[in-house]
Amino acid sequence: MYYRAKILALNNGRAYHLAAILRRNGDVVKVGENTSKTHPRFKRQYPDGSWSSHMHAEMNVLRFAQAGDELEVIRFKKCGHFRTMAKPCSLCMDEIRKAGIKKVSYTNWDGEWETIRV
Repeated sequence: MYYRAKILALNNGRAYHLAAILRRNGDVVKVGENTSKTHPRFKRQYPDGSWSSHMHAEMNVLRFAQAGDELEVIRFKKCGHFRTMAKPCSLCMDEIRKAGIKKVSYTNWDGEWETIRV
């Protein structure tokens, strides 16, 4: 599953290469990457009044989430394909809480896994 997530992330055409894996009872429900697409559920307006035109990997999979699901977020460096920091931003964490996700695992700066109990 991590290989598929890596391929999606590295080929997303974005500056950052993130993938999110949504799991339910240990089984993979959905794998998503950050994308130029957006979704009406996750409209984002910035303080300067502009609107975002992309969807974070977490939000990409949260459309399929149910309370109690778990989320893994991975960021890959284009050069060398190493993992790096993928901690969800505050906007993603708000949506993760709303979705009822119980645990979020993400890669840290060293490419190791860290966990947040939500």
